[in-house]
Amino acid sequence: MKLEGTVRIETERLILRPFVMEDAAAMYRNWAGDSEVTKYLTWPPHESEDATRQLLEGWIAEYVKPDFFQWAIELRESGEAIGSISIVRMQENTMSAEVGWCIGRRWWNRGIMTEAASALLEYLFEKAGFARVSARHDPNNPASGRVMQKIGMRYEGTLRRCDVNNQGIVDTACYGLSREEYENGAETFRPMRRSAQSLDEAECAAILEGAASGVLAVYGDGGYPYTVPVSHVYKDGRLYFHCAKTGHKLDAIRRCDRVSFCVIDRDEVRPDELTTRYVSVIVFGRARIVSDEPGLRHIAGLMAAKYAAEHAEAARKETEEAIAADRLRGVEITVEHMSGKCARELMAERRRNG
Repeated sequence: MKLEGTVRIETERLILRPFVMEDAAAMYRNWAGDSEVTKYLTWPPHESEDATRQLLEGWIAEYVKPDFFQWAIELRESGEAIGSISIVRMQENTMSAEVGWCIGRRWWNRGIMTEAASALLEYLFEKAGFARVSARHDPNNPASGRVMQKIGMRYEGTLRRCDVNNQGIVDTACYGLSREEYENGAETFRPMRRSAQSLDEAECAAILEGAASGVLAVYGDGGYPYTVPVSHVYKDGRLYFHCAKTGHKLDAIRRCDRVSFCVIDRDEVRPDELTTRYVSVIVFGRARIVSDEPGLRHIAGLMAAKYAAEHAEAARKETEEAIAADRLRGVEITVEHMSGKCARELMAERRRNG
């Protein structure tokens, strides 16, 4: 490994850099003094700016060490520190590092932490030479886990009652990524290259819920990808649709349950700007074929509520007839990862509109 300490890292919106004493006021104001930010962390909120200054004094003294890694996350547009990201544990004999982060509430759900963590991952693998990078979070704080997923880390399991944070003794969900997986993208969800254009999970969910249809991609005959448009329902982290009892897509799901699903919320060609204004969401997950009567009624009910709410009785009657004749099947997709992307121009509009 090549350990150079806390070097400066720049991204489109951010600068990751060593802390300075002048950051104390912003750090205390933006995150260190906020009990909501520290709710699932291992240290309590600072009671005063003096407490923040004392912590920074210790960090700054450590920057002379090549194995000390503690970055301030500075927002380019304001020049203000809005969070921190660091290596919290390191093992040189296995060339591995565990990273952690936090960011002020004002900057949640804007893709900023994903952008920072993705840049740090690139530095640790490509410059510092680490062989493995990991992270973990309290399962009651899923937002942190979504960052881990977005930067390509794999979920490795949940350790029960093995950690302590401001909530007490808690479970911890573990994620990790090896250098080989990072380089090859093997069985991982790759981080979005232009993370500044990424949508947060709530925005992705809203698009999936509202879209009239999407395109399902499965492992088709002869190893060829097979894509097919389907009407769908998204609810509580799962996608649903129903179909005939036989067909290409069901055969493909039986062959391999790993699927992808895409919806396009907006697709507007702007010839005068030589660009396209688009909003899209891609989902990866595991598909399960549903054939039992309660499961089929559940899926059919969800579909009817979305697509035929004014004709509920007719939809119910048709469902019962299809079940009785054994000609209906359902599919439930458990979402493992989702990402949304928005054209740069539309993202700028979203930020201006708050």
